[in-house]
Amino acid sequence: MTAKGFVYMDTPGYDPVAATGQVAGGANILAFTTGRGSAYGCKPTPSIKLATNTAIYERMIDDMDINCGDVLDGVSLEAKGQEIFETILRVASGERSKSEQLGYGDAEFVPWTIGATM
Repeated sequence: MTAKGFVYMDTPGYDPVAATGQVAGGANILAFTTGRGSAYGCKPTPSIKLATNTAIYERMIDDMDINCGDVLDGVSLEAKGQEIFETILRVASGERSKSEQLGYGDAEFVPWTIGATM
């Protein structure tokens, strides 16, 4: 990275490869969105999982950090953004994300993958 502050990195869609690239690029925390309930963790970098729908959040409450599906029930984008921001600050200050609490992340760091990644 050549800039300080918030940096956005466009990566492949395959979760472990994309996150590995982000971590290798210098990411200190991952905000990982999932609509299918990807059980992902990345031990070099805390992963905050944002469930894009309430059904996944409720089915996987032990592994999802934030329910973003409640925006469809009336939670404002501003309030949800504030919740995400506050969660990032807490994790950056030492609070463990749910994937860290579950011990996920040993096998998800993928510097090379064989086969298609998209």
